[in-house]
Amino acid sequence: MIKLLINSSGRAEMSETSFGGKPVKNIGEDFHWPKCSCCKLPMQFLAKLRIDEELHQIFMCQNDPGMCDDWDANGGGNTVVVIKPFELEFVQELSEGETLRETEHSAKVVSVDGNDYEAARSEWAEKNGISPREVLDQISGEPSWIQGDETPNCTVCNKPMEFVAQLEQGPDWKTEMNFGGGGVAYSFRCTCNGSAKFLWQC
Repeated sequence: MIKLLINSSGRAEMSETSFGGKPVKNIGEDFHWPKCSCCKLPMQFLAKLRIDEELHQIFMCQNDPGMCDDWDANGGGNTVVVIKPFELEFVQELSEGETLRETEHSAKVVSVDGNDYEAARSEWAEKNGISPREVLDQISGEPSWIQGDETPNCTVCNKPMEFVAQLEQGPDWKTEMNFGGGGVAYSFRCTCNGSAKFLWQC
């Protein structure tokens, strides 16, 4: 079974998967906007993914695209902020850096039979008469690598992390995420401490 994330217009609930818009935090909790370890400027908020009872909020440096190791799970040019959502509010954007994308849209999960993400994505799009770009990613399952397996190890326990999602660049080339042009991103987590990592290939 493959779980596809299909593009859906409009805003999602604050505690659900969405792309673009603003990150969220629990009311009363501190939030420190992630900064790139290379250029020291704030990263851009890409998306939040609902993974079980957690929200995985993905950030990637876009202040000088391609120059800050934003593709590397351990390079300091991207990060995943994991929270358990309770009572949420939007985080105020910062005045410096490329922090927000020019889009906001939600997504719905559709489960389809199959073991291969690429085939499931193409077949679902053809069956429903829409562009494959409307399939935004898959949740769980097995990653469909472009350049070979780069599963990161957890920084704490040093074991391979669990795959949680594979992300396409987006439904519209004018507002898509920058994964090197036609690239794909992969998100992982570790249950030992609740940490998460993110990388992309093209």
